[in-house]
Amino acid sequence: VRTAASVSTGTQLGNWSVAPPYFNTTSFDPTTGVFTVPATGRYSIAATISYSTTATLTGIFGGDPAFVVRNITTGDDLIVGLFPILNIELALGVGLRAILGNGTVTITGEVELNENDEIALFYVNDGLTISINLGGADAPIVWSIHRIS
Repeated sequence: VRTAASVSTGTQLGNWSVAPPYFNTTSFDPTTGVFTVPATGRYSIAATISYSTTATLTGIFGGDPAFVVRNITTGDDLIVGLFPILNIELALGVGLRAILGNGTVTITGEVELNENDEIALFYVNDGLTISINLGGADAPIVWSIHRIS
């Protein structure tokens, strides 16, 4: 679990807590947020990330910000969860595109991983220039990886 943090650029999420009721294995480094795959196999990955914006958007936004579970070893994005985006067509063909002021992104999937692959959770801002708060006391960020075969 990870408590509140403010970010304004894309970053790897670190500084996790594994205090009860959450748990840790020797394969996870809570400081860096890196999970090192202990054995080749099929893994189930899940993450729930709540966010809120720290400012009102003042212009048209053109990117696709997301949370990504990435295999650092290969550089592959394994699972991607896009932010909810509001697209509105205004009068005279003017469009408005913005992320919601707060929300929760949930990502899940099953992937094949190799022993010693390093996996981490990232925030990818993709053109979003305002700061956002991730997690919080009532809505911490939670992610997990479990070997299923």
